[in-house]
Amino acid sequence: MPALKLVLLGDLSVGKSSLVNRFAVDSFDPHLPNTIGAAFISKEHVSKDRSVKFEVWDTAGQERYKSLTPMYYRNAKVALVCFDLSNTDLSFHRARYWCDQLAVLGPPDIDIVIVGTKLDLAETAVDVLVPEFCSDRGLRYVATSAKLGQGVLELFDSIVDGLDEEMFRQLELEPTEPEQENVLLFARARNSGCC
Repeated sequence: MPALKLVLLGDLSVGKSSLVNRFAVDSFDPHLPNTIGAAFISKEHVSKDRSVKFEVWDTAGQERYKSLTPMYYRNAKVALVCFDLSNTDLSFHRARYWCDQLAVLGPPDIDIVIVGTKLDLAETAVDVLVPEFCSDRGLRYVATSAKLGQGVLELFDSIVDGLDEEMFRQLELEPTEPEQENVLLFARARNSGCC
């Protein structure tokens, strides 16, 4: 089964880990701790007649980890740049920063998908700026709610379905990394009040 490296980018608390959790185990935990460094999961996914093993890197959104993030771009085929739909003005501005970083430091052929998270908390329709930005850059946009499960499977289906035949064949031929099922590379922060 071909492996597809995918990296999630976005600021702290935009819902990257919740999105991954919903995709990986189809559940929502409102008390997920912040990711420290990065977390890795591997998940097989079937869409239509294609099977892909997603190798998902969930990166930390805190400012202090930004210097580490570019190492997770290496060999990534897809980047999900996430922003919070309940705080579009500030959050989408920061998502543009991540797109700019990918343009400078990411693989030249990386597929970037803009992902609006927390759709269940959005009070208004998405600002015209988001679809305009995506259209100008040739990017896809998907709105999701990890809490309700909206748009999550559709997002990952669209990634698999969007692979052209040549890319899919290349993925099948590429050697895969050693098996790493749901390995947590860096611990998640604990919700403790003490050191």
